[in-house]
Amino acid sequence: MAIISANTEMEEMLGNESEWTKNTKEQTQRLTELINHLIALARMSETGEIALSKINLSKIVESASRSFSSVMKQKDLTFKTKIQKYIFVSAEEKTLTELVNIFLDNAQKYCDPHGEVSIDLHKNKWNNNASLIISNTYAEGKNIDYSKFFDRFYREDKSHNNKKSGFGIGLSMARDLVHTFKGKIKVEYHGDMISFIISLKTLK
Repeated sequence: MAIISANTEMEEMLGNESEWTKNTKEQTQRLTELINHLIALARMSETGEIALSKINLSKIVESASRSFSSVMKQKDLTFKTKIQKYIFVSAEEKTLTELVNIFLDNAQKYCDPHGEVSIDLHKNKWNNNASLIISNTYAEGKNIDYSKFFDRFYREDKSHNNKKSGFGIGLSMARDLVHTFKGKIKVEYHGDMISFIISLKTLK
């Protein structure tokens, strides 16, 4: 993939840029993402691959939110954040960051035009668990079997997904990560908003 990408860029530098070279670059990028996702999934299935430690979830969510704010603005999406500080969980920093990024990327990608994306992180009073809720406007979300969203390579609607990039494995990876962190995940739909709710045990 690196060689194909480099050769294509060289062709463009030599003045041969066209819709074909642009398409080649886009496809190599998508294939690279697919390979990286598959490698990550394979690593997660290996025993002892991820070492858990005390991680500041609040900082990770804040950082990810800042990173996606420009994307939301560019797509004319309302982006709301509510992040409680000093929430620590048992996880691994890089994979926890990947988990948050997957859900934010999914939210902006499938949010209705001019819709709303929100992220809410707080500690539940009744069980002291960290609750991370990522929501987006999704008017077509009624009467859908959300459990299938976590199947690898599942795409909800062919005509709908032809307009979206991706391979349908991000949410599958996210679910596996949540389980690796000994957490729980569920999907809810209310008032044209779909919400992915992740629950993780907190540490003092």
